[in-house]
Amino acid sequence: MSGQNQEYATRKTYFTAIITVLAFIAFMAIMYTINSGTEFSWEKPIQHYFQAWNEGARQLFFTYWTELGSRIGIGLITLLLVVWIWRKQKDFVAIAVVAIAVAATDRLNVFVKHLVARDRPSINPAIDAVGYSFPSGHAMLSIITYSLIAYFLAKSFDEKGKKFLIWLAALFVILITGISRIVLSAHYPSDVIAGYCLGFVCFILTIQLYKLLVPLLKFKKKSE
Repeated sequence: MSGQNQEYATRKTYFTAIITVLAFIAFMAIMYTINSGTEFSWEKPIQHYFQAWNEGARQLFFTYWTELGSRIGIGLITLLLVVWIWRKQKDFVAIAVVAIAVAATDRLNVFVKHLVARDRPSINPAIDAVGYSFPSGHAMLSIITYSLIAYFLAKSFDEKGKKFLIWLAALFVILITGISRIVLSAHYPSDVIAGYCLGFVCFILTIQLYKLLVPLLKFKKKSE
């Protein structure tokens, strides 16, 4: 690696670390505010704005779209990702890391939900809006799952344009999935934002674990 490339990689690492820490701080701040019983002044206007979309064709669209962040939807998509990695990249470390990370993120979401015990805006089993509200499981699972898809899919291409489009598509799916939870009154906006923050932290930790394991396992294999 040249000096210029190494400097760029170092800056990228520092930037990622800062963003990850900020995301975790934001999550903790939102959780603390909710636990203290304080209401966010910005939340109700955002909530009312998006809930006005819950009618007609838009209601139907978001009702179907929200399934992309459900446990069943995420489970099927994760399975497809695992099969694709196995067939195209034969990266067994990635397969293990993806499967464990998505499952662990789901369990973490359940743990925090019971820790905070925030009631939902409304209960609707048809759109997986049951149990506690904070943080949004759809937001957490969508950001880690679709980010992992983008990460491993982008690795297959050298062209920056294709990499950009892959990440853009992933961000679009993540954003609309989160919005769908507000539109359908399954979550408060703060639930979704907190879910994004904690899910992003889980994603970054997953990628760092993957990057750590790959060279270690390669070294072990060579030494054998």
